[in-house]
Amino acid sequence: MNKFYITTPIYYATDRPHAGHAFATIYADVIARHHRLKGGEVFFSVGTDEHGAKVAEKAGRENKTPQDYVNEMSSRYKETWRALDIDYSDFIRTTDERHKKGVLRFIQKLVESQSIYKDKYEGLYCIGCEKFLTEKELINGLCPDHLKPPQKISEENHFFNLQKYLPELRQKIISGEFKIIPESRRNEAIGLIDSKIPDFSISREKVKWGIGYPGGPNQTIYVWAEALMNYVTVLDFPDGEKYKKFWPADLHLIGAEINKFHTIFWPAMLLAINQHLPKEIFIHGLFTIDGRKMSKTVGNVIDPREMVAKFGADGSRYLLLSQFPASEHGDIKKEEFIKKYNSDLANGIGNLFERVLTMAKSADLRGPDKPDKEILDFYKKTQTSYSSKMDNYQLYEALVIVFSFVKKIDQYINKTEPWKLIQNKNPEAEKILTTLIFGVKNIITWLKPFMPAKMEEAERYIKNLGSTSKKLNLFPRLH
Repeated sequence: MNKFYITTPIYYATDRPHAGHAFATIYADVIARHHRLKGGEVFFSVGTDEHGAKVAEKAGRENKTPQDYVNEMSSRYKETWRALDIDYSDFIRTTDERHKKGVLRFIQKLVESQSIYKDKYEGLYCIGCEKFLTEKELINGLCPDHLKPPQKISEENHFFNLQKYLPELRQKIISGEFKIIPESRRNEAIGLIDSKIPDFSISREKVKWGIGYPGGPNQTIYVWAEALMNYVTVLDFPDGEKYKKFWPADLHLIGAEINKFHTIFWPAMLLAINQHLPKEIFIHGLFTIDGRKMSKTVGNVIDPREMVAKFGADGSRYLLLSQFPASEHGDIKKEEFIKKYNSDLANGIGNLFERVLTMAKSADLRGPDKPDKEILDFYKKTQTSYSSKMDNYQLYEALVIVFSFVKKIDQYINKTEPWKLIQNKNPEAEKILTTLIFGVKNIITWLKPFMPAKMEEAERYIKNLGSTSKKLNLFPRLH
């Protein structure tokens, strides 16, 4: 069976959807669409992480119950993904009963594997991060991300025996059986293993808003541990038909800031209960906005729905994915959005399609003809490069390749001047226009995963070419 299971991280319910969330989710959506177009049976999972002290604290500040608060926040994510044309298979929430049920089964299996033990934990806990920090990670005694002092906590918890599984995990990473890309993130994971990363607490005593730890009164399952389990609970772990069909995941797509949890903690827990590891983890870089980290205080947070209102769903999808290679850190210039939209979409793709299809309407194309050899040869090279980049999750690079083909078609138009040949009823016009339509159709195919609605609109226009008097205006110029 040609199955493909892809996941995004589930986003923490204290944040409204922003450009960072949108970037990762659009990225996964493009990969999912690419595999569907190749004939694969795709399962694409998204969701929200809804437990933990930070959620309870935020709900309290807004005079809401935690459940009411997360209901509202998960709805915001669903609305945003609809606006961005995200075609996911399932939306998992960690407050779902199916998730709780699967988590308890997972914990039970960890206990049965003798991977859990009780111990006293004393440490520094940042509520904002929902994780323990070491003294080395603090800057002047403050959490580097939230600039607040962590709480000193001392409590008896259940621990996962991480050390027991690190040698096997290391071997699987080295051999490529558990693939982490890019290589810099793979090396980071190996470095964490070699640094003797300690066992981690899998339950918490002081956090009430969570899933109760089985047989442990006053204990809840650590939010990070149960959140990771969403990748299997969404498939009805451990006995569901979806789990049998789609696990292991073909790709976990995550951000660099959660590398440790996904490349160390998660696979180690899977090894403990004798389950297959995900085949690949792709870790994208982080981006700043105009050189600064996204922050409400700075006022540079980008709301995806505001982007959609201005650039449309497909325009927004393109603008976020075309900034820089995803495996690297990068910077987004908000002021450049309109300029890039106009140059690449309005004046680029949109103008090319309109020129070619307007000429095709005015000519008498009697039947199929072979495209020009120069364009056909360039197409074959482009197709090979495009397929390689898409199959290796290099979406920015795939777009660069498509736009090199767009440029080639533009150059071909300027060289052959088909409008003159049409005017003079030169029979050579038919071959040139056949070549141009061949080019446009392939651009549509390549860009379908990125800009599905606009490419489908262009496809419909071509099918009705002889019966429509309207011009195709895919990307109106913005001012």
